Amino acid sequence: MIRAGWARWLQEPLLTGRLAVLVALMGVTVPTLIRMSVHGVVTGCEFTPYVPFVLICAILVPWWQAALVALGSVAIMGGFFGSPAVHMMDCFLPAAGIFLGSSAIMIAVAISFRSVVAAIHNRGADESEGGIVFSLEKGEVWASWYGQGPPVRLGSQRRVSEMMEDFLAQVELAKRLNGR
Repeated sequence: MIRAGWARWLQEPLLTGRLAVLVALMGVTVPTLIRMSVHGVVTGCEFTPYVPFVLICAILVPWWQAALVALGSVAIMGGFFGSPAVHMMDCFLPAAGIFLGSSAIMIAVAISFRSVVAAIHNRGADESEGGIVFSLEKGEVWASWYGQGPPVRLGSQRRVSEMMEDFLAQVELAKRLNGR
């Protein structure tokens, strides 16, 4: 199940929900603070501090949140570090365009990598048998369906066993009642 665990991690963004929003906000805030700390030394339209944070977000959060980090970075650089005159600088539009283009490429590579991992993981799955495959990893029961994506965690082995026994008892009861 270690391989399945890695596949689950690689096929989908690691973070979702509130934690993903927090990471995306940090992906704009931290490089902005870095940029502010060197503002007297670095002048012009440098987006360099934002690049690694867009890459980290492309790996950890859904693609659209990583794209918002890139767009938010351009918005902050365009308005936060100067007056509206920053838009008049010769470097702003080309630098913003190059930054957004490279951000789009990083996000696309992360999406493509996830797709390739999913294709490799699902390749060769024998769908002729059909049904559900149950597996156990560290006391947790996982269920997967051939060709249907990553496994789903069902719960602890004890709890799932109880639920399965209850289900089988219900099936037997239904057979006896329908047999009358």
